[in-house]
Amino acid sequence: MSVINQMLVDLERRRASGEERNRIPDHVRALPDEPHAARGAGLRIGAAVAVLVLLAAGAWWWQTGRTPAVSVPAAAPATIASAPAAPASVPEARDTEFIARRLTLDLAYVPETPAPAAAPGLDTAAVIRPRAATPAPQPEASIEKPRAAAPAVKKTPEPVPAAVEIDKQMRKPTPRQRAEAEYAKGAAARQQGQAEEARAAFEAALQIDPSYHGARQALVGTLLDARLSAEAIRVLQEGLQLAPAQQGFAMTLARLQLDNGELDTAAQTLARSLDYPDVSPDYIAFYASLLQRQQKHAEAVTQFQRALGRRRNVGVWLLGLGVSFEALGRGAEAQEAYRLAKTSGNLSADLQAFADQKLR
Repeated sequence: MSVINQMLVDLERRRASGEERNRIPDHVRALPDEPHAARGAGLRIGAAVAVLVLLAAGAWWWQTGRTPAVSVPAAAPATIASAPAAPASVPEARDTEFIARRLTLDLAYVPETPAPAAAPGLDTAAVIRPRAATPAPQPEASIEKPRAAAPAVKKTPEPVPAAVEIDKQMRKPTPRQRAEAEYAKGAAARQQGQAEEARAAFEAALQIDPSYHGARQALVGTLLDARLSAEAIRVLQEGLQLAPAQQGFAMTLARLQLDNGELDTAAQTLARSLDYPDVSPDYIAFYASLLQRQQKHAEAVTQFQRALGRRRNVGVWLLGLGVSFEALGRGAEAQEAYRLAKTSGNLSADLQAFADQKLR
């Protein structure tokens, strides 16, 4: 209806010809402007705007509300394939050489050196980076009120000595801090598989601080990973010259010397660090097994008994004690040692079979 009304208004404004008027029925004429019509049009426009706003809000809710949630798939559990256990071979009861070598392998515990982590509490950046300069506090200017009508005099603060300012701006790290920074570099390189960079960083740490045993241990582990046993032996020997009480260095060095067929040298290496107060029973038992392989059974008995006095009921030590007792012709004591070894409950399958044979 509004379209037709607009057409009539336009025709009247243009004073349309009679022919144009004849085309339109007589009962159709332009409606006069009325206040009620204007209000009705305003209401219709407002309603249309409200509908459009509601439609826009609904569309926005539809887009945001139906956003699919991103789900993170759970990591598949790692599968570790275990190698089938080799069947235990039972040695002959008279094969004392076999058992001596087997005892040596069980007693010479040389832990693998894991990839080193950064030193606890070590902030590498803080070690390398000089400390920020702390601004010297400036004294407030004081104004003296003159007794007479003289102008106020402003005091000038005294200049800070240059040496004090430089000391505040930068303090040199200690040798241990510098060595720890190099150690942290080496640890990060080793974890990333960069063996050469790790070795160079650990060697730099030892050049700065040769007494840094953590860096020496990490360097030995890196060298052994690269199968550079001769270099590892040299690094361990240098460490023992600086710190003879380092039992871990001595046991690792003796194990490497034994692998090279240097039985006497390995025994001498252990003997040099044997009498320190905190020597471990594992260290003593390892030394006893080397004495046994040298056919020094009386000394081996003494050292096995010394180790068992500090830690009882270790089956492999009791078995070694029985072998040396038997070699010395002390059969009753050997049988008792074998019996205790069997009942210890911590023998491997092949050594358990050996003890059973000895007790028959």
